[in-house]
Amino acid sequence: MSHSLKLGVNTSIFDGHDMDVAFSLIKQTGYKYVELAYNQGYVGDLDDSLFSPGNAERIRKLLDKHQLKTLALGCTFNLARTEAVSWLQTRIQFAQRIGVNLLNVCTASRRDYAALVKNLQQIAPVLQQAECQLLIENGGDHNYDAFALTHEGEQLLHDVNASSIAFNGDAGNMVSLRPEADAIGEVLQMLPNMRHCHIKDVVKLENEYRFPAIGQGLLDYSRLIPVLAAHEIPCTLEIPLRMHRLADSTPQRSSTPVPVDRIVNVLSESKRFIDSIRL
Repeated sequence: MSHSLKLGVNTSIFDGHDMDVAFSLIKQTGYKYVELAYNQGYVGDLDDSLFSPGNAERIRKLLDKHQLKTLALGCTFNLARTEAVSWLQTRIQFAQRIGVNLLNVCTASRRDYAALVKNLQQIAPVLQQAECQLLIENGGDHNYDAFALTHEGEQLLHDVNASSIAFNGDAGNMVSLRPEADAIGEVLQMLPNMRHCHIKDVVKLENEYRFPAIGQGLLDYSRLIPVLAAHEIPCTLEIPLRMHRLADSTPQRSSTPVPVDRIVNVLSESKRFIDSIRL
């Protein structure tokens, strides 16, 4: 059924494929929005040219060509790094060039919490001046466990104390990093501070975590989708088919891209399931 949910596709599912192909297939499978996945490590090592004015112009042209819109930029890296503030400034500038004001990022390791808070406090006024928000995401592996559960994220927001920092929720991440938690329930608790949400389902096969079409895994998204629509929170399907996580949550990336026909099938099945949810 048709509904008010702003639903897009995170390009991690197309890891290794050209963006022209990716945008074409996103449009073909019935989605209106796209989130670029410029996430360090999860989609390979990033080239600085991705954040150049030239690439921003290319992305704008591709959005126009395929009649798509974008509401968020995925740009995860370790936010406790000494370079974090300058790297975020580069990404904020890129986001502005492609017309985006929401930047989705995971955080850092719990052991680097003090550096994480300091960097977020430093970038907060830059975000405010740019009229952007940095949306911290609950992590899916031990490299980003400074924020894994809702109360940890709320503490981080309190310690940073900046209106330009909010949440991007991801129930699928919680399954691998905090398997004992009610992942959907935790994301529902994030609502007062959530500005974007990743939709990711998870299956556990031989103690490894893999990512199926939405509705074919462990998570009951019929609890969450209607709430996202009612609160007008945009979301993207983040289905990193080229990656899986080990039993200890460590991410593993395949050496070869996923075939296009499988990607199309997963996107189509996910959309059928989400469209079937009663709002």
